Amino acid sequence: MTAAEEGADYVAFGAFFPTATKSPSSQATLALIEWWSELMIVPCVAVGGITPENCVPLVRAGVDFLAVSAGVWEHAEGPAAAVARFTTLFTTP
Repeated sequence: MTAAEEGADYVAFGAFFPTATKSPSSQATLALIEWWSELMIVPCVAVGGITPENCVPLVRAGVDFLAVSAGVWEHAEGPAAAVARFTTLFTTP
């Protein structure tokens, strides 16, 4: 909240899922995203092990952005397939 009040462009929360990209020192919850989205205007980013297969609950909880580095570059079907899947998730009603 302090970062938002002091002018941060966004805040990031994580890790939400196991990740090999970094060694996370904390675990975030969907409740945190829901709480932030209800109270704050500053956008939030979810980080940590996010893939096309596990991101829907984060989006439903109100996250504004997803950090998906390994979720794209290490996707079993390749980066293009991962991007296509993310696109489908965000464009399908």
